[in-house]
Amino acid sequence: MNDTTNQVQSAVQANFDNTVDVKEFKFHFKTQKDKDSGIETKRPTVELKLPIPSVEGVIKILEAGGKQLELLLTAVQDVVVAQARNILNENDNMTGNTFPLDQTLWDFIANMPEAEKRGRGIPKEMWEEFAADYIEVMPAVTGKTAEQVALAAKLFLNKFQQVKTNKPVVGKLREQLAIYANNSKQAENYADCIKFLDEKAEALLQADETALLANL
Repeated sequence: MNDTTNQVQSAVQANFDNTVDVKEFKFHFKTQKDKDSGIETKRPTVELKLPIPSVEGVIKILEAGGKQLELLLTAVQDVVVAQARNILNENDNMTGNTFPLDQTLWDFIANMPEAEKRGRGIPKEMWEEFAADYIEVMPAVTGKTAEQVALAAKLFLNKFQQVKTNKPVVGKLREQLAIYANNSKQAENYADCIKFLDEKAEALLQADETALLANL
């Protein structure tokens, strides 16, 4: 961490008030391969403590209005639009007439499982790159055919939507995901995808048991 970053973070901490919560984040970078030499390099993970508006900070933004409020409303809009996009991505046959608008209400999104909410923030491009790496790595590691591996990748991209009630399949996919995570050199680049899928699989595997316990 350089001196400038330390100075900025020290200034943030020195001027801390209840309108800001300082939270730690890690930013991972992909491995890059030089086209000419074939040498692979990877930028080290960058850890930052970022100033995030607290509840008091959000209230202050609402009171201030102007550009601050516009940015806040845009951020809120992006959450709703991302939710709508993910619903459409998981249901190829869905149209405007069959779209479940109630699932884009703020209260519905807020009460989604944490893993689901985190998954909504993963860019489509990252999901596609993850799937491509999975397809490249897994045949040699598992001995499975290209067709088998491609099918698993498709189900991962679909967030288990097509097999969510089939626990044996979900369990098998989770096992394959763990094998991928332990064998791919690029796994760290797709840590968010892997974590989301693992937590989603765990939730699906426990779904019936959780519902039963809740009714006892």
